[in-house]
Amino acid sequence: MGSDVPASRAQRHHERHPDTGYRRHPEIAANLLIGLGRDLFRNDDDPEDELQKTFAWQNGGHGTGTASVIVSPRGAADGNPQNAVSGTAPHAKLVPFRVSDSVVVLDTLNLARAIELATDRGVHVISISMGGLGSDRLHDAVVYATSRGVIVLAAAGNCVQFVVFPAAYDEVVAVAACDAERGPWKGSSRGRAVDITAPGDRVWHATANHDDSLNNVSQGSGTSYAVATVAGIAALWLAKHGRNTIISACGGKERIASTFSQLLRDTATPVPDWPAGQFGGGLVNADALLSAQLPNGRTVPTLVPTATQHAPLGRGGLTTFGHLFEGTVRSVAPLFAAAAGSPSPLDGRLAELLGTTADKVPSDLGQVGQELAFYLATNPELYRRFEDAVSAEQDDGTVDDVREQLLKQGVSQALEVKLSR
Repeated sequence: MGSDVPASRAQRHHERHPDTGYRRHPEIAANLLIGLGRDLFRNDDDPEDELQKTFAWQNGGHGTGTASVIVSPRGAADGNPQNAVSGTAPHAKLVPFRVSDSVVVLDTLNLARAIELATDRGVHVISISMGGLGSDRLHDAVVYATSRGVIVLAAAGNCVQFVVFPAAYDEVVAVAACDAERGPWKGSSRGRAVDITAPGDRVWHATANHDDSLNNVSQGSGTSYAVATVAGIAALWLAKHGRNTIISACGGKERIASTFSQLLRDTATPVPDWPAGQFGGGLVNADALLSAQLPNGRTVPTLVPTATQHAPLGRGGLTTFGHLFEGTVRSVAPLFAAAAGSPSPLDGRLAELLGTTADKVPSDLGQVGQELAFYLATNPELYRRFEDAVSAEQDDGTVDDVREQLLKQGVSQALEVKLSR
C-alpha cells in the first residue's frame, strides 16, 4: 500500500500527533521530530510520555502505540523482536504533542492550543486519537488548521453512543472502526458524523514502558488505531501527488482537507451489511484513493462549511442534543407517528426535563444547554436514563429521576432554576 510513493518525498510530509506523548520505542524513534513537539500538559518542550497509570482514566503509552500505527518502519525494528509493527506511512515524520495523560478530553484548551501550534510549525496532517466534549475554542482551532491546508482526522470514539469531539465537527475526518471480518467493531461510535471506517480491532502496535530499549508490541482495539491508519494514508496521498499539485488542483490550500475527505469517501469500499448512514463512505481503500484523479484545477463538492460558517454542533442547542442522542432518535422514530406540529421525542423530553414547553426549549438551551450536555455526556448512568426516557412512548417517571440525579450534581444556579420549576 503506497509502495509507489518515493521515500524522499514522503519524508517531507509531517504528521502531528496530539496524544499522551511519546517514548523512544524502536518502532517509532527513527521517525520522530521531537524538537518540533511540545508538552501542553506540563507546559514545556519535552513531550515524553510519563506513562502514568495511577488512575483508571490515565492512558500511559497510548501515544506511542498509535504513533507506531502511522510511522513504524516496515518489518522488524532493531533487535529482531518476535513480532513487529508496520505503519501505514513508514517514511512520514511524526511531531509528538503531549496534551493530557488521558485520551478522554473534557478540558479542550490544551488540545486546541496543540492544533494551532502544530499548524504554525508546518505540519500537514493532524491525527487525534482522543476525544470528548466540544467547545468553540476547539472548533476555532480546527478551522484555523484546515483553512491553512492541514488535514485533521480524529477518532469517532469508543463505547459511547455518539461521535465525540473533535471528530464530530464537519471539518474533521471522523474515523469509526471495524473488525478483521469487516464487521462493525462493537465498541465503535457511529452516526452521521462518521466519514470513513478503518480496522480497529486487535491492531498490532508498539507497547511503551519505562525501558525504551525493549521492542515490545501487542494488540489493542479502538477507534484510536483506526484513525491512525487513515492518518497514515493521508500522508501517502499528499506524498503521491505533492502538496503544491493538490493545492493547484483543488483551488487553494484551504480546500485540501475537504478535497481529501470527499475523495476518501468516494473511493471507500461499501460494505452492504453495515448500517446505512452510520459508518461514513465505507471501509477505507488506500489503493483506490491513491489511484483517484485530482479535480484537475476545479474544486470538488465540499463536504464541510467554510471557515466562517461554524456549525452549532458543540454549543448546547437542539443540534447538540440531536447529535448526542442520534442513535436513540433514529431507533424510535418509526414508533412515533406524531401529528404535524407535535414535538419530537427528544424535544418533548427536554421540555419535560426543563419544565417548559417544546417551543421554548431552544431558548432555554441557549442559556444552560452546554452545561446540561456536559452532565449527560460525561455520566453514563444519566445518559442511559435520559435515553430510556426518549425511547419511552409515555414517561414513566424516568425524566423525574434524571432531574433528581442532576440536582445532586451541584449544577449551576441557572440550570437548577430550570430543573426545579
